[in-house]
Amino acid sequence: MLTEFDSPHPDNLRSLVTPASAELLYIHTMKVYSWNVYCYNKTPKKVCEFVERLDFDVLCLQEVTPDLLDCFKAMSYEIAYHTDVIRLYSPRKEELNYVVILSKHPIKLRGTLQFPDIPFPLHTRFFVSVMGRFGWSLITERGSVYADVEVAGRRVRVFSTHLTLWGPGNRAEEFRELMKYVDASMPTIIGGDFNVIEHPGMKIINWILGAPIHEAFPWYPERALFEERFRRYGFKNPHRDKITHKFSQSQLDHILITHDLSTKSAWVLPDLHGSDHYPVGVELYD
Repeated sequence: MLTEFDSPHPDNLRSLVTPASAELLYIHTMKVYSWNVYCYNKTPKKVCEFVERLDFDVLCLQEVTPDLLDCFKAMSYEIAYHTDVIRLYSPRKEELNYVVILSKHPIKLRGTLQFPDIPFPLHTRFFVSVMGRFGWSLITERGSVYADVEVAGRRVRVFSTHLTLWGPGNRAEEFRELMKYVDASMPTIIGGDFNVIEHPGMKIINWILGAPIHEAFPWYPERALFEERFRRYGFKNPHRDKITHKFSQSQLDHILITHDLSTKSAWVLPDLHGSDHYPVGVELYD
């Protein structure tokens, strides 16, 4: 059962639009990928080479470093990007990561949004300070990017997003914020790392990173809650039950589509290319 804070925004309640009444997007076929490239990826050249070879219409990327962003800007794709996160390693050292959309089709509109900053309790700050030697840091300025892509004369709104690792409640609030930017008049695709932790033994990280203790219990049903949110906002999850992140044994990575889009197939590529996330793809058809 969802709480009142999950109530859909009335302007974006796509569940009121059924496939029978919605106008289908006639695009023949369209390949969409999403991939968290991993901000500590030690093989950025291989990442760029992989993206250059990849057969896609639209590619959503997360945790893109400034050097990788420059690489993507030099490619012959349309691009939209925004700050994913600023990592605060020390008062004198911070690092920007980006969320990126690459498109082989014209981008007619670009937009961005900001997620609220998250308060960090004392035990979380202590954990991050201890784990600093392994690259952990506090974070700020988290955001997302979207683009209206014109495909076969029709516009599709595409998001690249990265929901926080810092607790299910915060992830739910960020998803609700994202829904405010969905335009019910056009098909929508949301690619991104949602950080929904499914393995019971991994859920303790929710409390360590500041969530209430009940969200760290092995039986906490975050996946079921998110699937219900998807349904109520009118989205389908073609990669349901697929593992996209080996360490957490979870589907962290998503390509959500509205009901006015149809799925031919959905897959997870087997090579990491230096990331800790597998690239995920979906083929849409008319």
